[in-house]
Amino acid sequence: MSDADKPLNKKDQKRLDEKRGEGTGKDYVPFIKVGEFSSSGESVRVKSATVGRVHHLFSGNELAAFLVFDWCEEVIDIREQFPIPLADSLIICRQLGIRHPQEKGELKIVTTDLIIDFVDGSQLAIPVKPALKLDDKRIVEKLQIEKAYWEAKKVPCPIFTDQEVSNELKMNLKWIKPLIDLDTEVEYPFSKQDVIELAARLAKQPKAYVARHCAKLDDQYQLEEGTHIGIFRYGIANQYLKASLETPFTEWKCEDVELVDSDSADLEVGNAS
Repeated sequence: MSDADKPLNKKDQKRLDEKRGEGTGKDYVPFIKVGEFSSSGESVRVKSATVGRVHHLFSGNELAAFLVFDWCEEVIDIREQFPIPLADSLIICRQLGIRHPQEKGELKIVTTDLIIDFVDGSQLAIPVKPALKLDDKRIVEKLQIEKAYWEAKKVPCPIFTDQEVSNELKMNLKWIKPLIDLDTEVEYPFSKQDVIELAARLAKQPKAYVARHCAKLDDQYQLEEGTHIGIFRYGIANQYLKASLETPFTEWKCEDVELVDSDSADLEVGNAS
């Protein structure tokens, strides 16, 4: 039996019936959600500052790639677990002479991990894979399908691997992940107003290291040890504050941090890129 004559996986058909993978911005629903698909144990649901909805990511590498683009001012939309139409993937497999992805005799929808839309109208399609798995035949074939589909649409399709994730970025992600993971039941008694007030305090010492200065502020305001750095961490995780994720948070100076979307024009903290 040829691949074209095989039935579509019932779960995937249900997702299509539910309009998964359709829409843009806040209206987009990923084809696969956390909890529906086995992963490496690093699955995470995070809210995007760019799009304003919850995104479903299945690995630390996906989270890293997602945050890089979510923090990019030129990005206007991010769609994860984006489905490639079955008719197209079947044609591509026939042209490439490879077997279409399937499970127990049923065809599986091919998805691309991240689709990025930029303000200038351009797009990127980004498969995220561990570098060590790039010699796996089935993974290579799936990547070939994605590459052929997107490049036919004039959309670049670069592969994002863990080799693109620096040690500094990994360190920062580990630091903020408990605060951005919606499935991590941690309560933080902070607000955006707390972050704005902290930003004003940091702005008075632009050359000071954030972590050290936060400790001094705890003493100055007679607050429990770790209060100010907790507010700062909360601000970074919620993107009220921004700094370069390629620099370890322990090395951020107050002038390296930017207060985002504040109603008070005089509350600026450096000019982070």
